[in-house]
Amino acid sequence: MTENFSAPQTKLDNMERPTRPMFIDPVGDLHPQEGMMGDSWFICSTLDAGDREFGVLIHYIKKPTLSGTSTIAIADISTSRYLLDEAKEADYEIAGQGFEVSSDNLKWSADAATMQAKGKTEAGDEFDLSFKRQGPAIAYNGTGYFPLIDNKLTTYEYGFPKMDITGSVTVDGKNYPVTGNGWFDRQWFPVADASTLASGDTRWVWISMPLSNGEVVAVWSATGKEEHGWADILHADGSHTIADVEPISQNMFGIWTSEKSGIKWPSGWNVTIPSVNAKLKVTIDFQGQETFEGFHRIESVTHVEGTYNGEAVTSRGCGEIVGDPQIK
Repeated sequence: MTENFSAPQTKLDNMERPTRPMFIDPVGDLHPQEGMMGDSWFICSTLDAGDREFGVLIHYIKKPTLSGTSTIAIADISTSRYLLDEAKEADYEIAGQGFEVSSDNLKWSADAATMQAKGKTEAGDEFDLSFKRQGPAIAYNGTGYFPLIDNKLTTYEYGFPKMDITGSVTVDGKNYPVTGNGWFDRQWFPVADASTLASGDTRWVWISMPLSNGEVVAVWSATGKEEHGWADILHADGSHTIADVEPISQNMFGIWTSEKSGIKWPSGWNVTIPSVNAKLKVTIDFQGQETFEGFHRIESVTHVEGTYNGEAVTSRGCGEIVGDPQIK
């Protein structure tokens, strides 16, 4: 028997759609949520430096107190290196409508329209990036509220899928001016659902794809006892569609085994969304984009090619795998 949970009171999205009832507020919910076990602020980005490409990951997770941990990584795509610096103790402060996160590896400030982030690994590689939001927020499931993991994990989530980036990345002592796109994601879970996340059967895949035709696609596939997946599509005209996807677990390719964790991970997915006639090959740029704090995770830069409504599309995006996919 599936457990049911009651929905919270609605809020008004006061950023782009003031008449649509939602369970999230993209401005107000930049601040921490009370009584949450998982309270997360996350950016993945793809960056062009001319003859080099990089990806930058920024992730702050707040504990039930106002302290938390920060993780950063620079994916040096040209050399297939993942320059990771994770789980530094971090402080969070409310700053007007936004926030400031400070730790040994990260200084990150934000409001509803812009963000600034400076990060530095212990090895000395670093980034200094400015973000500017373009277009509306994406509220997952259309409301920013949905059940996850066999309908047992109450989940709130929204994102800023298009953020113009300027700045620099420094690797091996060389500074590279960069431009690109970032995807900011905001997510939280109540403490009451901690037992669901602690289950050894809990795992998920999240894929972000700002497509070359102006459509924005985010794919969720969450597995507990059963696998449930869907796509959120933010159309170029600002409308939002929730669509079925073919099971992600049945469409993985390029299986490899991590020397660090011993886990078998995929190198990508063939994503099919029938309602928009989309067939998209999502490929992780290189193996080893793995983090280890809490759940084992892949936090990767991806490239996408395929068709959408009969037209060829491409994308640079991100793929996240949380928990052991249990590939046989």
